[in-house]
Amino acid sequence: MRRAQTFPATILYCGVALAMAGVIAAGRWCHGSVHAADKELPVLGTVPAFQFHDQDDQLVSHATFRGSPWVADFIFTRCSGQCPIMTAKMAAMQNSLPPQVKCVSFSLDPEYDTPAVLKAYAREFSADGLRWKFLTGDSDAMLAQARGMLLTAIPATADQPIIHDGRFVLIDARGRIRGAYYSNEPQALADLSCDAKRLVAEEEGGSRLDGLQ
Repeated sequence: MRRAQTFPATILYCGVALAMAGVIAAGRWCHGSVHAADKELPVLGTVPAFQFHDQDDQLVSHATFRGSPWVADFIFTRCSGQCPIMTAKMAAMQNSLPPQVKCVSFSLDPEYDTPAVLKAYAREFSADGLRWKFLTGDSDAMLAQARGMLLTAIPATADQPIIHDGRFVLIDARGRIRGAYYSNEPQALADLSCDAKRLVAEEEGGSRLDGLQ
């Protein structure tokens, strides 16, 4: 039976939103040696092609996000550990980052996390369905997707629950992986905010240059 989360999720979201306000402010100057404004963000790889269904049971692919930077994580709705906290932090980013930045949450428990379950979960965190997609599909494909995005994901066994990475991944408008950020580290989240804004500015600058050619 699915646990009732609406009230706890509301409290969790409010608390995280307050904490994230400080994180976003701290990240305005892009401080830190790796994320300094004068250094190029590394290209760590390319997001593997995928096709999954979202919380509205619509088919979504990697091409859906072409032209927009996006932030991704891997969670599942029955998770009682880091997943609700990560989702609350993603909700805060949804409200603080430029609207060009999309959000994508892949389920690591897709057999349980049907579109209807994900729709209810998204509602608990006030997710904007046009901007934030919760994806479900084949279990093996979802695990492969996590690995292809340089994250750890281990399916549940009789002795242990699902084990998964607690990082957010930043992808640019061309589908390239530009960074991975620990969700429990305030400085990492500040860097993520700064880097996402930087990708938006770079994309807008490139579009203006293309228009002049």
